[in-house]
Amino acid sequence: MFEIRLICDSADTEQIVNALPAAFDIRTLRQKPAADPARTRVYLTADHQPGSADMAEPWAHIRAVKAWLDDCNGRGPEETALRLLKVTEEAGEAAQAYIGVCGQNPRKGTSHSTGDVAAELCDVILSAMVALHDFSDHPARLLADTAAHRHQRLTALTTAASARA
Repeated sequence: MFEIRLICDSADTEQIVNALPAAFDIRTLRQKPAADPARTRVYLTADHQPGSADMAEPWAHIRAVKAWLDDCNGRGPEETALRLLKVTEEAGEAAQAYIGVCGQNPRKGTSHSTGDVAAELCDVILSAMVALHDFSDHPARLLADTAAHRHQRLTALTTAASARA
């Protein structure tokens, strides 16, 4: 459960309040005038709607997939290798979709959309997240730490390049 405070134009308050239940399971909702008479303060106590997307949800899904795979296929070196190969398979499907966007195959012509490529890239990411569980006890933290480290390196590179220019 969490609390949110919004300050919005009074003319928009009704539309905003009516939209909130789509994103949140609202427990309490209060409206009060803001210091600026043209604005309204809206306070709500809520939970996420079941099925709403946030940053933690993909990891919850991946934990469920991993548990299901472990239960069905067991764990071991062969299963770990197959989960790594699944990442490669999905990357191949992303490449195939991109070839379809470009119309590279004369027999098929333009057979895919950029949306197809995007969906296949999501499959690559999700498959890699599953495989990462076999190499880290804290895969979400490892990914966040790795991204932060890469960001520091990028910042250093771009700062150095700006200084040279």
